[in-house]
Amino acid sequence: APPNAQVLAPQNGYVFVETKSGLTRCQLSATEVGCESAFTNAPKINGETANGVRVTSAGELSWVVGNLGAIPTVPIDYQTYSAVGWIILAGAEGTRFTNAATGHGMFVATTVVKSF
Repeated sequence: APPNAQVLAPQNGYVFVETKSGLTRCQLSATEVGCESAFTNAPKINGETANGVRVTSAGELSWVVGNLGAIPTVPIDYQTYSAVGWIILAGAEGTRFTNAATGHGMFVATTVVKSF
């Protein structure tokens, strides 16, 4: 993890965060990150607009329709965090999740989602 990263401790193997804007909530595990938001560019899945996106540690992105439910989120500020093997770089323009081992991940904002 970057030396300036604040480490977020997992609960049962998961870390739950909410962006500073309050618009996006994410669940992180060692193998994937899933985020829920009202994405402006989300595709339709079986006629429903996707409200979730997830990326694996290999950089494979998929859209989902679902709800993370009442998760115990930690509000994050515009800074760098480390959680269950992921680096979280949160900024006003969006949040970047990078798997520390593979270098893959995704950039998430309400207007754009990109995997890498």
